[in-house]
Amino acid sequence: MLYMSIDRPFVDIRVCWQPPAALSSCVFGLRLPAILLLTLFLAACGSSSSHHGYSDRPPTDKVALTAWNEWTKFGRSTVVYGGHANGYTNRTGISERSEPLASRVGEYWGTCGHPNWNGRTSNKPWSGAFVSWVMAKSGYTPQQFPRDGRHGSYLAALYDREKQRGAPFYLHAPNEYSPKPGDLVCTGSAGPTWRHADSRTAHRRIDNTANHCDVVTDVRGGFVHAVGGNVKDSVTMSLYPVDSKGRLQPAGSRPWLLVVEKRG
Repeated sequence: MLYMSIDRPFVDIRVCWQPPAALSSCVFGLRLPAILLLTLFLAACGSSSSHHGYSDRPPTDKVALTAWNEWTKFGRSTVVYGGHANGYTNRTGISERSEPLASRVGEYWGTCGHPNWNGRTSNKPWSGAFVSWVMAKSGYTPQQFPRDGRHGSYLAALYDREKQRGAPFYLHAPNEYSPKPGDLVCTGSAGPTWRHADSRTAHRRIDNTANHCDVVTDVRGGFVHAVGGNVKDSVTMSLYPVDSKGRLQPAGSRPWLLVVEKRG
């Protein structure tokens, strides 16, 4: 198994015991029994070694876990956005053209009705097919989440269906909702201008301007962790900055379009 090592914004600190040459001044003059000191230091080492960070902590949400598992298969490519780390590639994953992962991309396309397309034979962007496959694999029917390889198509359909009673997905402007695991965070050239337009105009803007969506797997450390397909020619986790309320913040030249809330 490959392990992700994030240089920014996290630092992994491990503490291990070494016999001291002399009693440290931090003990403040108290002479603790040697066996107690050894126990405390070994406990610290054991705690550190049993926790290797985010890459060893799978999500509990089913949609998030499905995306997270694919990210693991592709080598855990990771990109950090925001601040000085904007667009920093922390880890490079396995290419879409490498087997058996090229055929895995073919499975994503098969969900959308294109079983002959894969990572080697098609130059078409497959990030939308990845999201559709994740939702299908997580148990959502085509009526609940459309099987479409184009982000704008399935997002516009979700927008139309959210008015139905019991709709499993609801669309929000990025500044009015805090993403959680299993949600989608989506970019688009028109930004959130759809939010206060009439329904026909909103549908058109979402359909015509959406360009990418990622599946949220975690929110921690001031970042949304989200997995998407066809990023860096792989399945990649992107870390996007959020404010104190957990709302998405600008990430370079990526204009946020909307957040899809997964309900229930």
